[in-house]
Amino acid sequence: MKFVIIGVVALAALGVFSTAGVWLAKGSFGKGGGGGTPVRVEKVTRGDLVEFVSASGEVEPKTKVSISARVAARIAEIPFREGATVKPGDVLVKFDDKELAAALASVKARYAAEEAQIIVSGERIKSQESQLVAQRIQIADAERDLRRQAQLLQTRDVSQSVVDTAQARVDNLKAQIAAAEQSLLADRSGLVVLRHNLDAANAEIQRAEDNLSYATIESPIDGIVTKVEAEVGELALMGTMNNPGTVLLNVADLSKILLVAHIDEASIAQIALGQKAKVRMQAYGEEVFEGVVDKMALKNTEERLTNTKYFEAEILLKTDGRRIPAGLNGDAEIETKHLENVLKVPSQSVVGRQIETLPADVRFKPEVDQKKTIASVVYRFIDGKAVVTPVTVGASDVTHTVIKSGLNEGDQVISGPYKVLEQIQHDWRVSDEANKSGQPAATQPATRPG
Repeated sequence: MKFVIIGVVALAALGVFSTAGVWLAKGSFGKGGGGGTPVRVEKVTRGDLVEFVSASGEVEPKTKVSISARVAARIAEIPFREGATVKPGDVLVKFDDKELAAALASVKARYAAEEAQIIVSGERIKSQESQLVAQRIQIADAERDLRRQAQLLQTRDVSQSVVDTAQARVDNLKAQIAAAEQSLLADRSGLVVLRHNLDAANAEIQRAEDNLSYATIESPIDGIVTKVEAEVGELALMGTMNNPGTVLLNVADLSKILLVAHIDEASIAQIALGQKAKVRMQAYGEEVFEGVVDKMALKNTEERLTNTKYFEAEILLKTDGRRIPAGLNGDAEIETKHLENVLKVPSQSVVGRQIETLPADVRFKPEVDQKKTIASVVYRFIDGKAVVTPVTVGASDVTHTVIKSGLNEGDQVISGPYKVLEQIQHDWRVSDEANKSGQPAATQPATRPG
């Protein structure tokens, strides 16, 4: 008798679990119970849609200046510190200028020496010119004497030796004149060299004066000292072709701030000057800064570490005079296209389904591209059921997608939850979670399609 009772109890238990299994199989998905799977339902609306290109970048001042040393000298003063406001002409850095002043005095002395040497050379040339005039007078007299002696030789009044002596005197004076002329020519050429040396000394004076002026660096712009990178007593070095000079401090005009955004090359053709943008920075939470595309690079830049290429676009931000620190990271949404009076649905409503799984009566609708394997569809909410509907989609913004065909204004579409949209199928029993009363269960299928 005991075994019979145990057997009956076991069969009864199996029957209960079997019934529960059938109920679970026939129940609705999720927490819908007998009223169907709860879903969010939204209407197809008509309105405007703005298409965006998203990009990230770094905040920079529109105008910024890096102050570098133009002479090698030791820093004597840095009057302004970080955060100080400066205007054009304010002294930012002063160097120890003793060596620079000594160098200027040295080249000025050299200039004076060259100038004096030119005067001496000029006087010597004048003396040589006077001596040359005297020698020419002497040779003219000697030539006249030679002619007289030659005539007297013909009448035998003088001997041949007298004529030879007169001729030797003429030849000697000619040689002296030739030598004097060559010496005068050399001195005149030397005077030209001295004048060039004077010009070179004058150029060195100008360079030394410039170097001395570089010992004091003034602010070229109105702005804020954003960073001081040197200290009093340090030796500043000049830049060369391959090595930059010592950067002493940075000055920036923080009244005009840019986000230098990195635009993917696939999106650069959509960007144009004057386009509006919205910029968010982590440092400012959910605050949105309005901006406008102010400049675009015409050549791409390559990131060496990742070998990726991008284009830089400068977005001028509207800060209303606020100081925004340079170097912050930001994300921009650039408005590239404004569509008016278009049908749109929440973007998450549009899902992809394999064409072969669609019902036969919708598989060959115009919105289904037979050359593809996946179709874009939405699920309309009709009489407590999810009705699969192929659509042709257009542009999208952050939240909505344009529907070119397949839906009408006012149609109700299922927009969530996401986990439901991942698995939802045609003819499922669903209920609008916004309508707690739901629809009578008798009007809906008892089970969802397997």
